[in-house]
Amino acid sequence: METPKMSEMVADFARDFLALGNTAPVRLNLLRCACSAWNIACAPESARPGLLDEFMVHYRELNPDETPEAYRGARRDMELLIGEKLRKYPQALSQIVSCDLNVLNGTDCIVVSSIRR
Repeated sequence: METPKMSEMVADFARDFLALGNTAPVRLNLLRCACSAWNIACAPESARPGLLDEFMVHYRELNPDETPEAYRGARRDMELLIGEKLRKYPQALSQIVSCDLNVLNGTDCIVVSSIRR
């Protein structure tokens, strides 16, 4: 059985999350969050809480006007994404180093660059 491409795995595990974006720039931002969740999920289990905390510090810096409720929702989304990645692709440990979203003929095309661990 052939291993799926990273972009296919990301599109699969984050499909519902990415669909929340109503514009391409918003979907790109969601894609970046999903790729961060992927990378956190690839870390040893003991390191994940600290990595998620670090992500959320950066999230808050980039979104200073978010309400505490929105902040908790973003963290919950990240936790769900991490869980979904672990459920669907537990053996895939490549780290995502960049991602982009191109819209071609009205269809989102995810481009992901990764390195093997």
